[in-house]
Amino acid sequence: MLPLILVLCACKEHEADRSQVLDDIVMSYMNKNNIPGAEVLIWINGDFNYHRAFGFADIEKGIKRQINQPFRIASISKTFTALRILQMHDEGLIDINDSLVKYMPEFPNAEAITLSDLLGMTSGITDFADHDFLGIWYEDLDMEFSMEKAVNISAMKSDSFLSPGEKVVYSNVNYTLLGFIIEKVTGNSVGSEFSEHIFLPLGLQNTFYPSSDELPGGLRGYSLEKEGFADVTKLNPAVPHTGGAVISDMNDLWIFVQALYNGSLISEDTLRKQQETRTMDKSPEWVRYGLGILDLGGFWGHNGTIFGFSSEMFYLPRDNAVIIINVNRLDRDDKSWSGDLFLALSKQLFPEGVKWNNFPGI
Repeated sequence: MLPLILVLCACKEHEADRSQVLDDIVMSYMNKNNIPGAEVLIWINGDFNYHRAFGFADIEKGIKRQINQPFRIASISKTFTALRILQMHDEGLIDINDSLVKYMPEFPNAEAITLSDLLGMTSGITDFADHDFLGIWYEDLDMEFSMEKAVNISAMKSDSFLSPGEKVVYSNVNYTLLGFIIEKVTGNSVGSEFSEHIFLPLGLQNTFYPSSDELPGGLRGYSLEKEGFADVTKLNPAVPHTGGAVISDMNDLWIFVQALYNGSLISEDTLRKQQETRTMDKSPEWVRYGLGILDLGGFWGHNGTIFGFSSEMFYLPRDNAVIIINVNRLDRDDKSWSGDLFLALSKQLFPEGVKWNNFPGI
């Protein structure tokens, strides 16, 4: 038997080697794809801890990116919205089998759409945030907007609605509607509801629902244009609303994604319902959506894009592992710059346990 000190040294050397491989993957990806900055947190059962920041937080000032700077988590926000709705179901304030007509009787097809349809992206409602809308928003990031405007834009597209339950089609307006229901039923703002029922119970110290266009902490978000990077950090959070407005950091998301999967704040029965998934439309079989949670080939969590930021937040129960990535770049075309990096890092770490092999741009 090797002396304990030699075993410890061997483990540390192996951990250093593995960290260097991960460093090389991240830096190669950033160099190849012109990524301003990135932060990566990987945690595997407490035995391997990797938390690195790369590149720049502020290009103009030449400030390097640091770990745990707050960033816009974009559609990862949907997991918080879904969780509060599921809590309200457990509390008897709502029933996720309720029809939308109970809360928004004038909305098209409301009598056929349930809250579960909204949560699971099976409502058939056409999204307000289509390609044309994103182009308009990009030109005026602080444009005046409201939940009511988002709902009205989608309502005017009722001719293109699908039948509820027909397909799993990702639509941001589902979560705008859920935010409306949270506020209508509780009489409180979504920010206060999230804080009281999720942020504070989990001890999330740097997670909040913003009330202004500012992002604290010094991290800037960028979009690449012909003349170079444009700073798109400041934007009106009323546009993404409960589908994408939340701000957080890596440490908080590490706590949250484990609580999300393990159901720390909802009942066992409700957690089972949340984790009943269906394959998303026009996606591989292993890309499945539950009630506000994504099952990506066994990795559970969510991803998100918003101008300036691309993010991944996933938990792998089989190995009790967490991978969280943020890249401070998202262009006008809304193409994620964190997704391929997640696929490459997860394949490196769990070569026999993932369902993907190709990583464009790596």
